[in-house]
Amino acid sequence: MCAESLETSMRTLTSCPFCGGVIVEKYAGLEDRLETTTETFSVGECAACRVGILNPRPTGDLSRFYPSNYLSGEPQAGQAFDRRVDLEKWYRYNQYKYDFKLLERASGVRLKNASSYIDIGCGSGERVAFAADQGCTRASGVDKFDFAKSSSRATVSLVNSEILDFKPSEKFQVGSLFHVLEHLENPEEVLVHIRENILADGGELVVQVPNYASLETRIFRRRWYSLDVPRHLWQFNAEALVKLLRQTGYTVQRSYQLNAPLHPVSILPSIYRELDIQRIWVKRARGDAHTTFMTMMWGGLTILAVPLVVVQNMLRRSSMLTIVATSAV
Repeated sequence: MCAESLETSMRTLTSCPFCGGVIVEKYAGLEDRLETTTETFSVGECAACRVGILNPRPTGDLSRFYPSNYLSGEPQAGQAFDRRVDLEKWYRYNQYKYDFKLLERASGVRLKNASSYIDIGCGSGERVAFAADQGCTRASGVDKFDFAKSSSRATVSLVNSEILDFKPSEKFQVGSLFHVLEHLENPEEVLVHIRENILADGGELVVQVPNYASLETRIFRRRWYSLDVPRHLWQFNAEALVKLLRQTGYTVQRSYQLNAPLHPVSILPSIYRELDIQRIWVKRARGDAHTTFMTMMWGGLTILAVPLVVVQNMLRRSSMLTIVATSAV
């Protein structure tokens, strides 16, 4: 199914690992939006299931493609407190409330009433802190990278571990994979591991990924922010992700192609890459006037882009794909 070049440490897939279909090249010469490398990458697409695939993709230790403040807008060591960070926290919490409302609509489980919650691939740890704030008495997170914010690390349990190495002594009622599955080389193996070793029988799993079948994908094409090479290895559509979850032993309850109305996060940077909040976080450490100006621009234009999110939600073709599934009993 694959061939490997030792010279470039790149792995090339010759067929789709999800359905066996033929992979055809979709976009070539894509640059890393976070500028961690000057290499360029290609995205292919399965002719059968229409999953997007980074092909070829780098292998081995991919940590060099993740800046130290990836997913983190808090001040770095030695920097003064920035009021913008508080505003960005409120903004992210607004997204979290929306996402967990989808869980409640699909399963009836309210986060504040859940006996336990685990955010798998927790990044900054802020979703875990949010769950604790909502009243979940046992809220934890696991991630192989240490991107956790100091405020999150101080209030909840965060574990640095590969997902496949993480086997808690007590399983969890609710688990989540928010923007994690597209980063994993082995999503099928990870989903099985979560069902067998992390979630309790009948536990709920929320999976959210960029929606490769969104209107934005068609409009922006190779400029679409969520292609995010080389960090995103897969681009899922609803049909392919539902099939993958069922194949790995889950019962799918609901599939949503919706996003929080105040969060046109992939629209602005698809138009102009400097309007990418993660690029702004990465560059904020430089403390230059341009970064301050771009933060202000991002805030203002985000408001203007909200109607586009509303339209995509009405058409059920949002940039976010969220699926709620139950582990086998």
